[in-house]
Amino acid sequence: MSQRRAKQARQTVRGARPAPPGRGGSGTPKWLWIALAAVAVGAVVAAGVLRAGSGGAAGASPRASEPEAAPELSGTDPISGKEVGLDAYAGKPVVVNVWASWCPGCNEEAADLRKFAKQHPEAQVIGIDYQDTKSGAASFYKRWSWSHPSIFDPSGELANELGLQGLPTTVFLDAQHRIVTRIVGATTLSGFEEGLRAAKKA
Repeated sequence: MSQRRAKQARQTVRGARPAPPGRGGSGTPKWLWIALAAVAVGAVVAAGVLRAGSGGAAGASPRASEPEAAPELSGTDPISGKEVGLDAYAGKPVVVNVWASWCPGCNEEAADLRKFAKQHPEAQVIGIDYQDTKSGAASFYKRWSWSHPSIFDPSGELANELGLQGLPTTVFLDAQHRIVTRIVGATTLSGFEEGLRAAKKA
């Protein structure tokens, strides 16, 4: 074999060799690929933590508004069948919580609303059971051990009169039954208490 052909054969064999251990086919070190993958995973995890920190864990906050008279709210309780209305609570702050048994956010805040109602007897909590069924309402009350009254609102008419923007919605009325602040979305015990403080100051 001539020297020229031998050189060509060596080049062919060298080109057919697999890449050295620790390197990709493109010549990039394997450790660099691992490091880049770790950084990408870390970024995804961090983004998830940020989303969790800015989501429902803290709960929605009250939004104040110019005091305006609340609509006349009255109807039948889906649990007891008794008549419920604002007139029975004259001179007392009222917290109106619009909810439904099928609403995820309503379930999320239900335990805190129960605690709030128990810890603040100076205010009256009234629910508006929005586009629900009586059987669904009964199951919801049993699950969360609620005892405050609600008004059955299968058509959504009462909730719409309150300017419903989403479920759940909590509207805080002062002692004159004027709307002074509201919370759109699921909140926490501290959110309910902050809304009540605003109602007491009005």
